[in-house]
Amino acid sequence: MTGTSAMTLFSYLVSRSENRNYREPEVLGELINRFPINFSKTQTQIAGWVAHYATGVGFEVLYSQLWKQKKIKPSLASGALLGAASGVAGILVWKAAFKAHPNPQPKNLKKYFGHLMLAHVVFGVFSALTYKSQKCIPQK
Repeated sequence: MTGTSAMTLFSYLVSRSENRNYREPEVLGELINRFPINFSKTQTQIAGWVAHYATGVGFEVLYSQLWKQKKIKPSLASGALLGAASGVAGILVWKAAFKAHPNPQPKNLKKYFGHLMLAHVVFGVFSALTYKSQKCIPQK
């Protein structure tokens, strides 16, 4: 969850500094809210956060398995590369979601996807650092 939290913090900081909404959980919540189903704003925001963290945990489990099986060594470089690969996957999913949605919110997708790639690199780096630091702690 550290990678997801670092990515989310990064997105909130960039959103604030650029006066844009790159906050993935909120964008997810907005997409859910714009479906022609009656969910409350609170429900859609919670769903956005749950979907965001569930996806992050899934990627962190995948990374962990790669590192545990020694397919790749946990490092800043491997974290950044895995994050970039996840960023490509994430962008493809987001593109499909915006395209398939019956009423997507207006958004400059080029800038959003550029940010999303950087945010995933942050995700990957922090996931690697966390995995590596946990391996240094003696197991009982």
